[in-house]
Amino acid sequence: MNIKPLGKRDHRIDVLRALALLSIFINHIPGNVLEPFTHKNFGLSDSAEAFVLLAGVASAFAYFPRFSAGAVALPLAKIGKRVVVLYVAHLASLIVGLGIFCYGMLRWGMPILDTPLNIDIIYAEPTKAFIGIPLLTQQIGYHNILPLYVCLLIFLPVLMLVARFFGLGAMLATSVALYAAAHLFALNMPSYPGNGGWFFNPFTWQLIFGIGFFIGVRVLRGETPVPLWRPLWWLALAYLIAAGIYHRYNLYGSIPNVSWLPRNFQINEKPWVALPRLLHILSLAYVIGHSRLIMGALGRLSPNGVLSRIGRNSLPVFWLGTALSVVGQVLLFAAQPGPVVQITFLAAGILAQAALAYFLDYLGKASSRAKADKKTAAEVPGELPSEVAAKDAPAAA
Repeated sequence: MNIKPLGKRDHRIDVLRALALLSIFINHIPGNVLEPFTHKNFGLSDSAEAFVLLAGVASAFAYFPRFSAGAVALPLAKIGKRVVVLYVAHLASLIVGLGIFCYGMLRWGMPILDTPLNIDIIYAEPTKAFIGIPLLTQQIGYHNILPLYVCLLIFLPVLMLVARFFGLGAMLATSVALYAAAHLFALNMPSYPGNGGWFFNPFTWQLIFGIGFFIGVRVLRGETPVPLWRPLWWLALAYLIAAGIYHRYNLYGSIPNVSWLPRNFQINEKPWVALPRLLHILSLAYVIGHSRLIMGALGRLSPNGVLSRIGRNSLPVFWLGTALSVVGQVLLFAAQPGPVVQITFLAAGILAQAALAYFLDYLGKASSRAKADKKTAAEVPGELPSEVAAKDAPAAA
């Protein structure tokens, strides 16, 4: 398999990730005035599917080139490190979000125990819940996507192994087989101490991640991710329009189920990534990916623009956005503000996430400069980095 690392970071992926992140932030404050305008209201999938698909692409770029060349230890070590970072980030996010929700309940009587936030079980069985939290089996509403990413990254070496030794087709077949098995046998990660399974079922969501990985590896091979076939493009666009009408006018239940297919394969529930939902995110990716207008516009955006920076720092930005969205939920319940205040809060939240992205970019560049100065100083013993820089600088005119 001829794999070549990308010469430079594709900032179009960062821009798309940023748009997904900001959409998630808005969607995680239910009932706000901007929520009806996010793309989840015009189809069968939402920003979570887009983000997982892009995560698969980014994982291929980050880990597969070295792995495919036989340098297995370093990619696996980096994946392990990322799993730990995501795990710790999730625990911190859950505790902070839980604290904000509890403050809303104590201060303003926010009914967090009577809503499907899954917080009531923490109050009912705290000892068991505090066993489930570090095991990732006790999750609360709006804080359940990072455990999915932990599982996806743990599964990633399997996909890379199959792709390296048996080819991309076998890798995709493995992912499809696991997805099908999850539907046939109702596989899901268990919840504890509650009943049922995870809101983001890793056994089904891994297919979206695997398709993203497939796309990323094809890019690394210098191939078109998915070849353009014009009739298929128009068919995908037609499906997006039909799905938008179907969802917008709440036509759920109007299409009879196919008796010989598993029910979870047909219903549009998030844990199962049913076929209509899967086709929607794939159609959306195909239409956008082969749209010269959209991809050209994304390419013309600056790699140092605000959206690119947000996408580059997706995890800390997502973490902050999640905390701010819980604050927004409490605000909407406690103050019941009008549209102006709601838009002001949303704008302030987006600005805060952008500011964090700029700050983290600044820290990264400062750290790189410091390492470069240290390396230069090591090559010229006895001189300070500033002295070396002054010596290397051109003389003033």
